Amino acid sequence: MDVASELSPLVACKLMVFSLGALVHLFLMVLILGQRRLRRLEWLLFILTAALFMWNSGNLLALNVGLFYGVGPTLLSGLSRLIPFLGFLIAAPLVVHVHAEYTGRMRAGFPTRLMVAAFYLPVIAAPWLVGRLLGHLYLDAAAALRAYVPLLVTWMVAALAASALLNATYLRRLPDAPARRFHAGLALIEAFLALGFLWVYVLHAAPTVGLGGYAASFLMLVGVAPGVLVGYSTLRYNFLDLQVRRNLVYSLVAGFALLIYLNVIRRISGFLELRNILPSAVTEGLMIFLLVVFLEPVKKQINRLLHAAFISEFEKVQRLSAEIQEFAKQSGDLDSLKTFVEAHVAKELGLERVELSLGSAALAAHDPLPARKVRTFPVHRGRDVVAVLIATPITSDMSGDLFGALQLLADQLAAALELCQLIADKVQLERQLAEKAKMAFLGEMAARIAHNVKNPLSSMKTLVQLLEEDASLPERARRDCRMVVAEIDRLNHNISQVLRYAKPARDTDRAVDLAAVVNRVLSLTRAEADRRQVRLEFESPAGPCAVEGGEEAVGDIVSNLVVNALEASPSGSTVCVRLGREVGNAAPVTLAVEDQGPGISPELRGKIFQPFFSTRPGGTGLGLAIVTRRVEEIGGGVDFVSPLDNQQGGGTRFRVRFRMAP
Repeated sequence: MDVASELSPLVACKLMVFSLGALVHLFLMVLILGQRRLRRLEWLLFILTAALFMWNSGNLLALNVGLFYGVGPTLLSGLSRLIPFLGFLIAAPLVVHVHAEYTGRMRAGFPTRLMVAAFYLPVIAAPWLVGRLLGHLYLDAAAALRAYVPLLVTWMVAALAASALLNATYLRRLPDAPARRFHAGLALIEAFLALGFLWVYVLHAAPTVGLGGYAASFLMLVGVAPGVLVGYSTLRYNFLDLQVRRNLVYSLVAGFALLIYLNVIRRISGFLELRNILPSAVTEGLMIFLLVVFLEPVKKQINRLLHAAFISEFEKVQRLSAEIQEFAKQSGDLDSLKTFVEAHVAKELGLERVELSLGSAALAAHDPLPARKVRTFPVHRGRDVVAVLIATPITSDMSGDLFGALQLLADQLAAALELCQLIADKVQLERQLAEKAKMAFLGEMAARIAHNVKNPLSSMKTLVQLLEEDASLPERARRDCRMVVAEIDRLNHNISQVLRYAKPARDTDRAVDLAAVVNRVLSLTRAEADRRQVRLEFESPAGPCAVEGGEEAVGDIVSNLVVNALEASPSGSTVCVRLGREVGNAAPVTLAVEDQGPGISPELRGKIFQPFFSTRPGGTGLGLAIVTRRVEEIGGGVDFVSPLDNQQGGGTRFRVRFRMAP
């Protein structure tokens, strides 16, 4: 608890030291409280900085009370002595506790806990010491506690020595150079302070008034160094993952510097006027003029710092944007790009979580008033919102620098998304062109097969049928002729299937009555159904059911689905065909073909629409492939459900959606 009766150079030095200490630790308190979630270590560090702030601000208050009043009012004198003393009592054990928590996370076992508890034991005597201090307000604090000053200083020296030892021990386990330099600096400062306090206050006679002379003031100045080091490490290396708003830091520093300068003006003007050197008005005018003279260089320096910070953030965003563009160019997949953006942006910008919601409805679907400090950044393409970048900061709120960086990134994300979509469309178009080229080649090949094979097969069939009608042939020969005719018909059917798959349907833009097509197909397949002892059922709404697609394409879809259902159905089962209309003018018409067969196993569900894939011996594997091709040609959709009966595990339902004709 320092005191002063007049403004001497030593007192001025003390005023500057304690002002600096109060400002540094106040800044650290604000920085720590600005975080969203404080763990135990952050809370301990906050209480320690608050105790050091109490020490510096209390001594500053005591100096100002002495300068202004000489002998101050009782209440003010009591506060000026109590505040720094309480800060001292709290700081001594907390220095050890914070170091033990940080270096060992309290996992070092019982000895570490015992050491921390030992440093808290002297706090038990705090009420008695506070009572003695307040009971002798007519005495200086050092005189009131004179018998206990060596013990209190020894307590602080031991705490600083233990902290330096913990830092030196922890130093060996650190892999990176900045962390090693930080802890080495802390260990050296704490060791120097321990030796300094021991030399000034224990080995030599304690000062009778205040905290001492220039040596003590220098120790108080060195005591501010750990706070400065923590602040620098936070700004430079994100110490303890404390997020920093650089614009707030610059504003606080400028504000603190201005307050210090105003206080210096008042002190110097009073000092010079007291000694009849210069009137206070002249001194204040000169120093304000000096402030104006130096204001422009300071402003330029601040502008350079802000510009450097902006360039740093801008270059980071530009680098991020270039990496995203390159990934979009290489992947051509929106889902992969979304995952890359979410992981990379969160890592590079130090965010807790980043989410990229694609689609025009993403902004409307997101809650505009979230419970947490989440920020949304729309990604615009022209006037349309194509995506939303949702960022969750680690701290309680988002700094202006980070907010601007995310806005800039969101503006540049539109180009990456558009590039990725263009590449995906290009790849899809190339696949479609390759598929069409393959289909064109297959169609040409099928036409040649039809010309070169079907004509000879027709001639062969005619000759064999004539032989079958010859009565002079034995029954066995005529039976063989009938078998040859059946095989020729099967070959003709397979060739027709290949030709039908390869060639596109005609007149797909015309309307057709779907109910009439289904009735015709069921009439043609009823004989085969009777032979297989399978019952056919047809459920349709009353009246015609006009759909787009043309008769050829719709006929191929219905016939292949019905034939496929018949071949999958066992004897005595039912194949049901249903037509349905959904509500709405533009709603599709659905055709459902349901069988009671064994169903489709899970391992085959991804293959059944592939060409030439069949599970039946002798099957071409083109039935469902033709259905898929025709559905794509008419702009419809097809899906299936299997099994229908979860208990029996059988049954399949294919559903085709047709566009309703005007």
